[in-house]
Amino acid sequence: MTVRGTLPAQTTTFIGRRAVLADTGALLRRARLVTLTGAGGAGKSRIAVETGRALARAEAFQHGVWRVRLGHLEDPAALARTVATELRIVDNSPEAGLGRLVESLYDKHLLLVLDDCDQVLEAVRHLVHHLVRDCEGLTLLVTSREPLGVYGEQVLRVPPLNEDDAVELYLDRAGAAPARDVVAALCQAVERVPLAIELLAALPADVVPAGTTPPAALDQVLEWVARQCTDEERRLWARLSVFPADFDLAAAEAVADAEVRKPLAALVSWSLVTTAPSAATGETRYRLPATVAAFGARLLTDDDEPLRRFALHYSEFVDEAARSWFSADEALWMARLWEEWPNVRAAVHHALRTPDLAAQGAAVTMNVQRARFTSFAGMLGQAWDLLAAAREVITEAPLRTSLLAHSAYMAQVRGDSAVAFPLMHEARALPRLPVTDVHLVLAEATHLFFVEGSPDCVPLYAHVVELCRQYASPGDTYITELMHTMATCFLLDAEAADKATTSLARQAEDNGVSWSHAWGLWHRGLYELLHGDPAQVHPPAVEALRIQLRLGDTWGAPFSLWLLACACAELGAFDRAARLLGAVRAQERISRISFGGMSPFHRVLDRADRTVRRSLGDDYQVITTLGADLRPDQAMAFALEPVPEAERRPAKPLLPGGLTRQEFTIAGLVAEGLTSKQIGARLYISPRTADRHVVNIRVKLGLPNRSALAAWHRTASGER
Repeated sequence: MTVRGTLPAQTTTFIGRRAVLADTGALLRRARLVTLTGAGGAGKSRIAVETGRALARAEAFQHGVWRVRLGHLEDPAALARTVATELRIVDNSPEAGLGRLVESLYDKHLLLVLDDCDQVLEAVRHLVHHLVRDCEGLTLLVTSREPLGVYGEQVLRVPPLNEDDAVELYLDRAGAAPARDVVAALCQAVERVPLAIELLAALPADVVPAGTTPPAALDQVLEWVARQCTDEERRLWARLSVFPADFDLAAAEAVADAEVRKPLAALVSWSLVTTAPSAATGETRYRLPATVAAFGARLLTDDDEPLRRFALHYSEFVDEAARSWFSADEALWMARLWEEWPNVRAAVHHALRTPDLAAQGAAVTMNVQRARFTSFAGMLGQAWDLLAAAREVITEAPLRTSLLAHSAYMAQVRGDSAVAFPLMHEARALPRLPVTDVHLVLAEATHLFFVEGSPDCVPLYAHVVELCRQYASPGDTYITELMHTMATCFLLDAEAADKATTSLARQAEDNGVSWSHAWGLWHRGLYELLHGDPAQVHPPAVEALRIQLRLGDTWGAPFSLWLLACACAELGAFDRAARLLGAVRAQERISRISFGGMSPFHRVLDRADRTVRRSLGDDYQVITTLGADLRPDQAMAFALEPVPEAERRPAKPLLPGGLTRQEFTIAGLVAEGLTSKQIGARLYISPRTADRHVVNIRVKLGLPNRSALAAWHRTASGER
């Protein structure tokens, strides 16, 4: 976690509540679990936020104050993942997120505010029990209409406002107010409940004339306010209740199926809808308070149509993101997807529950990953849950074929072939169309690459690139070109690798996409590591990592860390390499990327590890442990540091004949009398690739046969 909390900006004055704030602060100083209870509209959420804000100003918690709104959450099973997301914890695990949450928080000193827990109260009880038990530095402040009943809980019931504060709140919120004694009577009539007072204060003075007393209960106040609304405003209020989180104007118009500016402005002016600027676009976003939304849902005459429009709107939004993110607007799309994620997730679940919308819901589950959002944000666990839900519903090909293949590919790029293989096996047996063929052939090629380490994956990736150019978006096409280049670097000769990486880098320069530029640099570093000069790896790898960190790409950064660790081992900067190797192992655990499950990566990493272990001896374990203990931000900062010249070995002299290190090694094996099959076994490449290397070396040196190559190597070795 790199930011210090998620408390909202203060948009209205906070009035009164000195005693409640003092009591809440006092309880938090002596207890690790405090629950604020009270009826809807009593001000529990605002008190929790203001308490958190005061503690954050006082720097009472080393790792900040974090608020997680849970009023929108419908699926209790998603609770731990939702909390992890709000705390910016990378959660790529296919298992439920509680373990990852505990792992990230057990040594943190922070205040976690779980707000509006009523809808998932039982799940919150379970989560809080484990967090209090396993995370000793964690303090929790919960808001709920009833206590949790968890051991160690301190409960504070939020009372109504006192009379003076109630009047002051009304006067602060009202555009024009009646006499003070009339205001006092109005506040008393609504039992001094803050939300009811704000609703009354927001109404025009002529709607609540002096001497008129509205009904007392908050629900009755809402009914009374609803009667003052026009039919158009009531209809919009009802339809906006389907949103689980904040939303923009386009979404409101899609759900309402109408121009909404005028009635929406009225609902805002009456405090039925709150506003805040979008962190992504700067435009206004809207939210219904939970109590107002619950009442609005009761006004719906037919909840199927607005929910249907809600699901279709976010299906179109994610589809556009998948088609458009690969552009100069990539950071904007990632930010927009982040703030819309609760709505997207709810739209998927509704679509999958609705038979004639299930296909759209399944498409969204694939499109969020095609837009790279869940990879960037470290939310592959949630993406995996959505794909699993879609596979439960979609039983017919070719859509099921795509879902299975897409899921298999996701597992493969984590290095989890045990999960990927049965999904691929089922997909192979199902019918498919050319567009679904893209997903399956990509998964087949990735299996050959990561599991078998076979160069046969290279032409297969080339075939997928051609399919993508016909049936997929530019972003999808670039992903397959990236995989094709990576496989070429690992499995083919230096000439092919140089050509592929140069082409990829040229594309990155032309398309203006920072994510693409980072991977172009990464591949240039990979080429130097495998075929060129390891001393040239560090500059492009560091620049790639800088871009990934700036973009918030939690998936790409571990790959750059891997590259830098291997390069430092080759350079002879063994202490630095050992720390980075330890950091790589920590990142594997955090990001759930298994380099050990991707054979080409594993071979290079294993070679680096053996080199460093041999060189450091007994110090190896100590230094790698120091690297593994670094926080992610510390590990990345260390990786970005330049490698001091004092830590490098002297540069190796150029090899005879202008050969690369690998080519000179193969020439030596020919001189030893090894066949292409034996060379392949020694170097973990196929016999065909070994034979192609031998031919390329002979052509480069102008030699007629293997015997001449063997003689040349013996002479060249003697010269050296």
